[in-house]
Amino acid sequence: MRTTLFAIAVVVSTTITGQDAADPFMEGLAAVRHQEHRAAVDIFTGVIAQRPEHARAWYYRGLSREALGDRTGALHDLDRALLLEPNDLNIRLRRAEAYVQAERFDLAEADLRAILEAAPDHAIGLHARYTWGQVLVARGEREAALVHYDELVRLAPTDAKAWCNRGLVRNNLGEHEAAVADLAHALSLDPTLVKAYGGRAHALIALGRNEEACMDIVKARELGDASLDELLIIHCL
Repeated sequence: MRTTLFAIAVVVSTTITGQDAADPFMEGLAAVRHQEHRAAVDIFTGVIAQRPEHARAWYYRGLSREALGDRTGALHDLDRALLLEPNDLNIRLRRAEAYVQAERFDLAEADLRAILEAAPDHAIGLHARYTWGQVLVARGEREAALVHYDELVRLAPTDAKAWCNRGLVRNNLGEHEAAVADLAHALSLDPTLVKAYGGRAHALIALGRNEEACMDIVKARELGDASLDELLIIHCL
């Protein structure tokens, strides 16, 4: 499960044969893997010029364009990839995520709904459910988001981010005790999940448990989250 704005999982052999090394598509994948996205865009552009039917070249060029902040170009490429491979749920998921970043939520929901209809209990269906929850939160539909995260926690009880996001939604709904419980469970699964410390700190402050909240704020700061510095000054110093 992933919550960063861009994360790419490219399955590429660590040893590229001489034959593969001469393949521009494989060179493009290597550039993506090393996060050399400008080079990847150039390489995949060449592949597409020679083979416009190459869906994966469109797909990976779209991912690299997204990484470079070119949302319009990314969506264009993901659209083309999906036209060529309409049943590829991975491409559809990435397009949904690109729609979320562009705040085109209706289109994102259409893609996510299609994924859930095709693979409701598969890993990609769980990922789609997670992303849909983020859409609902962005729209301010927290009660609906809670329903999604309830289902996600049921289907993936060891997923720390699912527990964390449900805890954050519960806190926003004023369910502070339940939020603390969810966020504590998330941290038991992943002690490095920084936003769970911040979320739990907010919930603890709402409950008047400032001393415990300050411990979470300090821990979040140690993990690199400077967004809680104002809370640290107000409640802990």
